[in-house]
Amino acid sequence: MNKILNKEEIFSIQKFVSKDFVKSDYSSLIPSNDYEKLEEFRKYLTEKMKEMLDKNYNLLINTLYRIDISENKLAKLFAGKNKESIPEKLADLIIERQIEKINFRKQYREGKL
Repeated sequence: MNKILNKEEIFSIQKFVSKDFVKSDYSSLIPSNDYEKLEEFRKYLTEKMKEMLDKNYNLLINTLYRIDISENKLAKLFAGKNKESIPEKLADLIIERQIEKINFRKQYREGKL
C-alpha cells in the first residue's frame, strides 16, 4: 500500500468500499466522504472497523467475505496476540483488496488480461 495514489484512485477506493458495506436498507455503513488522502480514509475506515467489531460482528464478517479478503489473512489477524491492532489491519486489508480490484479492472479494460 506504499504506492502513491491520485485523487481519482482514492475516490474509487472509497466508492467501492462504500458499495461493499451496504446494509439491508441499501444505505452504506461506510459512506463515501471524498477524502483526498488515503491516510484520512484509512483512519476513518479504522474507526468504522472498531465500531463494527463491537456492535455488528456478523455483518462485518459477511462483508469481509463478500469483499473477498483472504481467509488465511483474516485467520492470522484474528489469531494474533495484539487485538488492539485488528481494526487498523482490517482497514489495510480492505483498502489493499480494493486496490487489487481496481488494478484488475483497469488491466482488463486495457486488454492486458
